[in-house]
Amino acid sequence: MKIALIIVTSLFAIHSLAQSWKTPGPIQVSKENPHYLTHEDGAPFFWLADTGWEMLHRLNRAETETYLENRRAKGFNVIQTVIISEFIHMDKATNFYGDSIFSQDNPEKPLVTPGNNIENTAEYDFWDHVDFAVKLAESKGLYLALVPSWGEWVTPRTDQAIFNTKEQAYAYGWFLGNRYKYSPNIIWILGGDRHPDEKSNGLALWRATAEGIADGTNNNRKMDGKADYSTTLMTHHSFLSSSNWFHTDPWIDFHTWGSYHAEINNTISYKAAIADWNLPNPKPTLNSEPCYEGHGINYALDDNGVFTSTDVRLAAYWSVFSGAAGFTYGAQPIWQFTDQSRKKLSSKTFMNWQEGMELPGASQVGFLKKLMESQPMTNLVPDQSLIAAGQGECGSYSIAIRGKSHAFVYIPTGNKITIKMGIISGGKVKASWFDPRTGLTTPIGEFENLGEKSFEVPGMSKELAWLKSGRGCDWVLVLESDY
Repeated sequence: MKIALIIVTSLFAIHSLAQSWKTPGPIQVSKENPHYLTHEDGAPFFWLADTGWEMLHRLNRAETETYLENRRAKGFNVIQTVIISEFIHMDKATNFYGDSIFSQDNPEKPLVTPGNNIENTAEYDFWDHVDFAVKLAESKGLYLALVPSWGEWVTPRTDQAIFNTKEQAYAYGWFLGNRYKYSPNIIWILGGDRHPDEKSNGLALWRATAEGIADGTNNNRKMDGKADYSTTLMTHHSFLSSSNWFHTDPWIDFHTWGSYHAEINNTISYKAAIADWNLPNPKPTLNSEPCYEGHGINYALDDNGVFTSTDVRLAAYWSVFSGAAGFTYGAQPIWQFTDQSRKKLSSKTFMNWQEGMELPGASQVGFLKKLMESQPMTNLVPDQSLIAAGQGECGSYSIAIRGKSHAFVYIPTGNKITIKMGIISGGKVKASWFDPRTGLTTPIGEFENLGEKSFEVPGMSKELAWLKSGRGCDWVLVLESDY
């Protein structure tokens, strides 16, 4: 009887998993507002990713389970991870189990062995471990944003390229697309830090990779520039927005860029989002590599200090309230998964990845996701005209976004702000304070939706009621009506 119950329970779980991906359908660009992502059924999709770049290389199966479950519980829905690592030579092209990616370093010959038994080292290969991560993420409702190859191996700065011809790039892309064509939780991120035009044929190589992925997904092998991209979701990752090179390409569904790690108060976080928002025939856009929590400011540690959760929140709210379709979080110990048994890939790291999972910024970006999902998302528009006074500048720059009947205003350093009423609908507006550090909401009151209204942020706590301004005293003003 117990055996039968287990079988029934397992079948139910498998059916529920299949339904959980089938019901909302694949992610796509919103038909209502092309700046945002939705599921096929129209349900909004707020991208909240973590940069688990080295997960496929450095973690074993049990550790992968620990990491993915931690991120799922914190509200993440995407994990950005790389197949051909930036550090492929340093780590001798192997994963935790000592497996190589290619046969004889040939990018057109992935090293695939018969079988996939984890107990048999001759069977369990690099690609079996990727398969495991894909399926495990799927079981947790997580998307894997797979980076086929770090940009260094297409447009190298310090080493030799792995991919030199379009035929190589297409063949590798085809292998990937064909292997994961039945996985509903795959998103493709081409690139990886390097600009695609840093090499004369770089753009052509990435386009060939995209074509190969699409053709492999569709089980069609003909490199003719006529792939069907309706079955894939793809973007390109670099410092500048992918819109600089690929905005009109048929393979790219949304844009990404990064505010990176050079400075605090990096205004790229909102300027890049607004620039992409204002493009003709716009696509969703994302800050896919902001400052990492625990990362040395300007790539140093001893002299400049490290980015904190305050910096994470600033980059996140600046990006999202400027029209980004979500946000990617990063933590210095997490992306490289360093600990006592794994050497640091970046020397400026002060804790292991197990401790790094609990850095406060990881939970706080989850509060942002919940806030965005609390109101209709796809009618949102960045609108600085809401702010009549108290805009602020540099690290105090306030940012506003609104829908038809609600608005959010992020106030980074607690400065008094005056709002122009009447821009959202309704005769009266309810106002409240949302604490981005805790996710808690405090009501302010109800006001006539006319003229101008000034708001002063609350104190940081009962014990620190006097502390209302300065770095880290950030709040979100929430305005909503019933009309």
